[in-house]
Amino acid sequence: MAISAAYTAVMGEPWADHERLVDAADLFAEKVDVLLDRVVDNAIGRCRAHSPEQLRQENVERLLTRIAIGHRAGFDPAVDVRRALRAGLGWEQIGEATGLGTVEARRRWSPKPTPGRPAQRSRRCRKVDENQMTMW
Repeated sequence: MAISAAYTAVMGEPWADHERLVDAADLFAEKVDVLLDRVVDNAIGRCRAHSPEQLRQENVERLLTRIAIGHRAGFDPAVDVRRALRAGLGWEQIGEATGLGTVEARRRWSPKPTPGRPAQRSRRCRKVDENQMTMW
């Protein structure tokens, strides 16, 4: 679809204003997130937990369902995968939800080390004051 010359003359090129694009992208992401929650509600029903354990189990089911639907719809569920990992879910559960399997899910969404930073924290020796008592 071509943009009319009249629109461009009044509004400018829609992709030229970076700030406007960022705002539009944020709005789009929020709308998709809300829509995904509604789709999950339709798929598994609204939350009916009565105890903390039931609530935790429902949250796990909802999160895995969000990952499964998002992946199958062509969206990258990386944010929900990170949430699942923080909630204590394993790669086997995530792989099963997406249909990819454990190895492929881990390969696809495992956190990558940031360039310039070591993958693990280095243990630095701190100078200890000579007059300070040791803990052990």
